[in-house]
Amino acid sequence: MKYKTETILTAIGILLFGILFAGSILLYGNLEGSPDTLELVQSFMEDENIDEFSEQQLISYIGYLFIYLSVVSFVWIISGALAIFLFKKEDKGKTAGILLIVTAVLGTLSTIGLGIFSGILYLIAGVMALTRSRSIS
Repeated sequence: MKYKTETILTAIGILLFGILFAGSILLYGNLEGSPDTLELVQSFMEDENIDEFSEQQLISYIGYLFIYLSVVSFVWIISGALAIFLFKKEDKGKTAGILLIVTAVLGTLSTIGLGIFSGILYLIAGVMALTRSRSIS
């Protein structure tokens, strides 16, 4: 297997996106109906002088953010798994590299910067795959 390093870096990136996915799911599950969350949101609204929204609306918006993060991180997990699958096919290294570079940029931007470490790993693996593909061809 000639893409071993790229596969390992991609797998670590998948793991980090998985942590973001699991954290978003867990935080969303603990958000609704928690008295601590309501108290925290109330103190935040008082400190920042926010009166355009109610506490429940702000909690709902935060919940939507967690749902969004879980969906996009899941998409980038699938994209990384697809890249590993393409690495297993020896002739698809260039395609996997391009996929990883695009996923790195979009993954970092779409997770509002929370997926930066996964994005860096995907980017390194993608560049390595592209340079390795060129040197072999």
